[in-house]
Amino acid sequence: MPKILARIVAELRSNRLRFPRYRLAALLIEQLAETHGREEHARRVLREADRNWGWGVDTAGTGAEHVPFPLNLLLRLVPGFLHDLRLSGRVPGLGGRFRWLRRALSQDDRRAPGVPALLAGLDPADEKRAARLLLRAFMDDLTRQYRRSPAHVRGAAHVFYPLLLLNEHGGELVELMTERRADLDRFDPVVVVSYTPDAVEVADDEEPLWTLIRWRRELVTADDAAAWHQVLRTPLAISAPPLPPDLSRYDVADRTWVPPARVAPWWSSWIAITLFWMALAGAAGAYAGQTAAWHRSACATGLWTPWTESGRQLAGTECVGVAEPDYLFAPGNAEMRQVQTVLQQENERAARLHEGSDRPYVTIVYLAALTSSDNDTLAAAREGLAGVAIAQKRQNRSAGPSEPLVRILLANAGGRMQHGAGIARLLRRYQDGEAPIVGVVGLDQSRQETVAAIQELGKAGLPMVASTLSADRLVGESPFYFQVAPQNSRQAWMAAAFADSLAGKGQVTRRARVYYSHDETDYYASNLKSRVVARLKERRFAVEAHRFTPIGAAKPGAADRSEDPYAGDPRDAGVSACGFGGLVYFAGRGIPDFAEFVKGVADKCASAPPVILGGDDVTRYVADVRVRSAVGGIGYYYESFAAAPSKCGQPQRHDFYAELFATFPFECQEPGPGRTLDGHAALSYDATETMITAIRRLGGLRHRVPVNSYTVWRQLGTLYTPDTSGHAIEGATGALDFGTGSPRQYPVDKAVLILRAKGAERPTHVGACGNITGATDEELFPWCDSIPEPYR
Repeated sequence: MPKILARIVAELRSNRLRFPRYRLAALLIEQLAETHGREEHARRVLREADRNWGWGVDTAGTGAEHVPFPLNLLLRLVPGFLHDLRLSGRVPGLGGRFRWLRRALSQDDRRAPGVPALLAGLDPADEKRAARLLLRAFMDDLTRQYRRSPAHVRGAAHVFYPLLLLNEHGGELVELMTERRADLDRFDPVVVVSYTPDAVEVADDEEPLWTLIRWRRELVTADDAAAWHQVLRTPLAISAPPLPPDLSRYDVADRTWVPPARVAPWWSSWIAITLFWMALAGAAGAYAGQTAAWHRSACATGLWTPWTESGRQLAGTECVGVAEPDYLFAPGNAEMRQVQTVLQQENERAARLHEGSDRPYVTIVYLAALTSSDNDTLAAAREGLAGVAIAQKRQNRSAGPSEPLVRILLANAGGRMQHGAGIARLLRRYQDGEAPIVGVVGLDQSRQETVAAIQELGKAGLPMVASTLSADRLVGESPFYFQVAPQNSRQAWMAAAFADSLAGKGQVTRRARVYYSHDETDYYASNLKSRVVARLKERRFAVEAHRFTPIGAAKPGAADRSEDPYAGDPRDAGVSACGFGGLVYFAGRGIPDFAEFVKGVADKCASAPPVILGGDDVTRYVADVRVRSAVGGIGYYYESFAAAPSKCGQPQRHDFYAELFATFPFECQEPGPGRTLDGHAALSYDATETMITAIRRLGGLRHRVPVNSYTVWRQLGTLYTPDTSGHAIEGATGALDFGTGSPRQYPVDKAVLILRAKGAERPTHVGACGNITGATDEELFPWCDSIPEPYR
């Protein structure tokens, strides 16, 4: 039987079939006489059989002579130890063929010893066991090569099972294969045809072919597994031609014939398979690289899909663009994630309510500076998002056929709004058939880039309602632009009136020094500075304008033509304010410039600081209790466009604050990350509510008007009252009315408040002017009625 099997293997190897297990088993069977009872000799034979690993062990031992002693010791001991583990066949992933050999020698006993011990215990006289080992090796090798899976590509090339034609001298092989095939569920890809001298003769009237056809029909028509097994176990006997009279002239090698198999196709060769896997690995690597590049350039998540765009891109260190609220533009913190989670939940809720509903379903974009390069915690940005979330939540909770369902998209224009125009152009192409974009709320920082964004949004026909913008020129940039904050002209008049009251009490002299940001692109700072200087002069103050270079900007160069004194950076400006007996007005950005300005004051005159009044952007600094608590000894006044809420658990001026505190409990922590005292949340709420009110009124008309950006813009122009009978909208920051008898783009008599802050303490209300819901006479300045009409 071993000779017949060796001939079969030799014939099949010519058909691109490989038999590594059979070769190993045949090599060991040849040396059984030497290895029997001698485990050490068996280990040596196994090492010689494992030529690749054995060469590595020998090479490591030779190279150990040229390295330091610790490494020398490792090279002498570790490779040999690992090789012995491999030869034992007991370590998964290390044994390979030897793990198979251990199972074959031990009859699949998991508790068996290693291969050397099993090989030493194999008796050379036990020819039956040796034959079984060779047959198992042959069949396992054959089975492995006919597997069809991504890890066995060559198996697809073998479409015909090998056919073995055996005469009566192959009876031992047939017997062993019959024994192996007692389990019919075993996969054996070989067909064996043999005959024996004592074969049963069939009836003379039945042809051998019809016998085979009948047997096959019984096999394929078996109803269940039991019937199928029964057909296979029933011997099939057919007549065969007579045997040659003289069998002695056939030697053993000629008593078996292996018909040539079909030549395997070219793509099953090792070269083709290697090239295939190389190409596949290259494609996977290229895709992974493209995905990584997409993540870097487009701030994307997940796998790269060429047919989609993320709507975002990396600009320097900031990710700008448009995204659903589940994407965090800003460096994440727990509070920001909680706010954006509520926004995303409301988006999902609006989508569910839209199914089967006739209510208007619209998208409102919140465009703002959602990232910063100043390493602040973006508390003001978070509060702006919180205000939008409350407006969306209250609206989606309402019922009625004209009540719109609101979806929010977030758009980040960068820390200084420098990408606002690009985002506006992106929104012009951003289409959603189910929930069209009907307007933009938010906006941020009255800069040159913000003006460019307003102009681009106007060209796209998208109405805007800004939440915190106050520069005077903005209302002239586009008829599609509206704002809920008062203009800088009104803020400057309030600052001058407050300074006049301080001078009347003797708290300051009739001198004033206005520090402003020397940034030609910052329209807010230059506009507020010029308005404050003019109003203070009207109040007979001697005014000086001092400029400073904002953080991150270049210092004035040779082309600078300004005649105002230069104070250096914001910290230097704070130092220069020490000792000034008049009012110090800060017309710049709250973060990071005012933070550095206050530090400069604390550096030089913490015990006797000047009287400081900041513009409304200082509320960004006040919004982050962690930042302002870093300088606890300097008190200052600042202007705000929203009344501070009462403490949690107390009655609130507006339902907005009750909803805000219930939705975001961290806002109630004192001190803590919340405490929305700067007005950004309320202003964002009012801007979003203004947009929603315009949409709602479209559905409430007698003839229902289609909701789109142009009809919403037209409706925004009607948010005014023809007389003094009431207000168009009762906002969280006060009444919102865009005119009396005729519309304009900023609210009438909008609230401006003066507050005082010091360190982490809760800011205190000093006074206010404007139409504030629930305000008492004690909360308003006595001179509010004297505000001239142009500043109302």
